[in-house]
Amino acid sequence: MRQFGTSVAVTLLLASTSAAEPPKAAEVLAQRYELGQRLKRFEQEWERHENPAARKRALAHIQKLTEQFFAFRFGDAGHALDLAGFALTSDEGPSATRQWAWSLYAVPELRVVDGKAQELTVTIHQLYVPKGDVPKSPEVQLWFTDKQITTIKPDKFPHTLKVPLPPLGEFAGLDRKLYFMVESGREIRRTAIGISQIADLDARLAALKKAVASWDAVDTIEKATARDRAELLTELVGGTVPETDLPAADLLKNAETMLDGKPFFTAAKSGQFWLSVPTDAKKSVPTRIFVPRGLDPKKPAPVVVALHGAGGSENLFFEGYGAGQIVTECRKRGWVLVATRSGLNFGSAPPVPAVLDQLAKRYDLDPNRTFVIGHSMGAMQTIDLVQKYPGRFAAAAALGGGGAVKDVKAFTELPLFIGVGEKDFALTGARTLNKTLTAGGAKSFIYKEYPHIEHMVIVREALADVFKVFDERAK
Repeated sequence: MRQFGTSVAVTLLLASTSAAEPPKAAEVLAQRYELGQRLKRFEQEWERHENPAARKRALAHIQKLTEQFFAFRFGDAGHALDLAGFALTSDEGPSATRQWAWSLYAVPELRVVDGKAQELTVTIHQLYVPKGDVPKSPEVQLWFTDKQITTIKPDKFPHTLKVPLPPLGEFAGLDRKLYFMVESGREIRRTAIGISQIADLDARLAALKKAVASWDAVDTIEKATARDRAELLTELVGGTVPETDLPAADLLKNAETMLDGKPFFTAAKSGQFWLSVPTDAKKSVPTRIFVPRGLDPKKPAPVVVALHGAGGSENLFFEGYGAGQIVTECRKRGWVLVATRSGLNFGSAPPVPAVLDQLAKRYDLDPNRTFVIGHSMGAMQTIDLVQKYPGRFAAAAALGGGGAVKDVKAFTELPLFIGVGEKDFALTGARTLNKTLTAGGAKSFIYKEYPHIEHMVIVREALADVFKVFDERAK
């Protein structure tokens, strides 16, 4: 499970020409994590407020969200998400005091620490500076348990402090939460950051790295996963900020278990898992999978393959795109969900067939009810997959994007759903795909534009329509 945040952030940093003075990679990763947390918060608010007027107000604030992200204007993007979240709850604009409270965020020096560590260095930053009067020094509190609360009143930022770490005790490792609260006037903002404490961290990680280095080939899911986790944990111990909270203590414990050569990932274990799927003796594809309860070998389960957009990862469909709504849809149906990492490969899709073939050795997947859905770059990859592997998928969905059509015949019988927002920057690409398929005589696809919807919200808005198509084919 190689660390995704580093590679993508650095790649985007080098590729970007819109920023006059690109930020440092460490700063990019910290802000990218914070932006992800604010996106989750906005999507959770979106799920709670179905009022059309409120949603329309919110959408007005995030029309340029994708542009801001790829231009490294993380402060602007974070501010936009906060304003959109406020707009869902009220038609009155937020006060400067409220915006100041939300502008602050905490950056721990490490996300993975040795069990003997007694304190953690944390720096408070300001993601953006709201307009309006500066409130009196806000009160900031940080804690792991309510028995040890650190309180400060910083008057400038960044501000660095030490936060006591609770003793690990008899545990081999714990995945904790560092709680962060800002009180500014009447506004109180609370959030939490994942921190892992691991006993004998250096020795255990060294042993894991030595074990995986001795293998000539990574020919099982367990070997590929253990190898990639050793690399991931090494980066986290070195201070790399992950894109999302990772249960590093649990990931290390499980990787150590995988060294015995026995299958760790089986149909008997339901839930969500991070794993790496080998595609040859050296290569593997980091993947996140949802396994429903009660898989029956006599009744192979339908499987949905999800391909994320550029700048995202396998975590997006699980934690974003409507706060992981696609997981809920698969859970209701008893379907397996497989999200693969694509990196920044616009030209072609990841080796999805090879991934599915490997997973089919562990899970009873129905080859006749295999579906694929992609967003943005993933939409392009979906169109690519359908043409490269005719007959492999029962239906497909391309959201917030288009794709090059070289063989219209691949879409003659395949049910395809194309969804795009009216405010989506990818609208032209989706319309071009629609015209190309229509001109080529394809008749099994549905094209739909969603009023007021932009690029990031399209997946959540279109999922109901996508699963109508999938459900019909699943029959």
